[in-house]
Amino acid sequence: MARGGINKALVKQAREALIGKGQNPSIDAVRVALGNTGSKSTIHRYLRELEEENATVLDNQARLSQPIQELVGQLALRLKEEAQAAIEEDKKHYDLKISTLMAKIEEQQGMITRASKQAASQDEALRSALTHIENHKENEETLKASLAKAAQSNAKLQAMLEEKQNHIHSLEEKHQHNREAMAHYRQSVKEQREQDQRQQEQYTQQLHAEIRTLNQVVSLKQADITQLNKDNGRLAAERVTAQKTEREREAAYLNAQSLLDTQLSKCQTLEGQLAQLRTHTHTQSIEIKKLKETVTPLQAWKEDKQIHLAKLEAEVAVKTQIVEQLISERGEKDQPPSAHPTSQKADTQKTNNST
Repeated sequence: MARGGINKALVKQAREALIGKGQNPSIDAVRVALGNTGSKSTIHRYLRELEEENATVLDNQARLSQPIQELVGQLALRLKEEAQAAIEEDKKHYDLKISTLMAKIEEQQGMITRASKQAASQDEALRSALTHIENHKENEETLKASLAKAAQSNAKLQAMLEEKQNHIHSLEEKHQHNREAMAHYRQSVKEQREQDQRQQEQYTQQLHAEIRTLNQVVSLKQADITQLNKDNGRLAAERVTAQKTEREREAAYLNAQSLLDTQLSKCQTLEGQLAQLRTHTHTQSIEIKKLKETVTPLQAWKEDKQIHLAKLEAEVAVKTQIVEQLISERGEKDQPPSAHPTSQKADTQKTNNST
């Protein structure tokens, strides 16, 4: 962006910069260095004034003796060497500092990458654990349904067992009644035998037939009782098996519940670790931002130093040129005055002007 105006200081700075670069400080070159700002007449006027000032300085320096000129040259050379050494040292120092900061930034970025990978791994483990928990929940629902079915089956078996026991009790009562009836009948037959000896034989066959019939009935009843006892034993065994199955299912349910609690605890731990990793990642991002903010002014400072170095080199070049001009003019002055009447006249005019 072009500046609003120019002054003598800006023209001097541009002229010295061009001389430091080994370029001719012409009006066009100075105007380009100033950002194409200012009129050529103004730039020409300032350049003429600066040349006159330099000529006056050279004229004053021409009066110096040879030892002083040598001392000035040595001082200029020493100044250039010390300035160059200081600039090189500062450059090495800040290059090392910037390299250290960049290495630290790369290390922090590597840590962030590793933390991101670890967070992704933790997320995958969390998703796997949640899937495992969902499977266990489904298994738990299945076990609960099976347990409910087993309870219903056990209730049905218990009802059947009670029904069979009631049936057996009813048969035993009937059998007891039959025995009592048979005993009563025998007693009545005995009394009838004593009372009516003659009708005994007639009734004996009838009684034997009835006894056989009763025995068959008793045998049938005893077979029924035996079958009922077998059914009762089988139902008892089935009940024991059902109770065992119920206990196994209860144990499996408890194991599943314990495993579910363990998986929930692991999930909570993984969630805590994930939160810590996210906090650590956020902190490292803030630190990297701060480091970048620190590197930016350092780079600006380095650019300023480089500009200052260019100015110093330009000044050293100008002073070296001045010293060389002084030495050259001093050599010319050491020659006989008659050989250079024009130069002597110019020197006299410069002396009068300076006076």
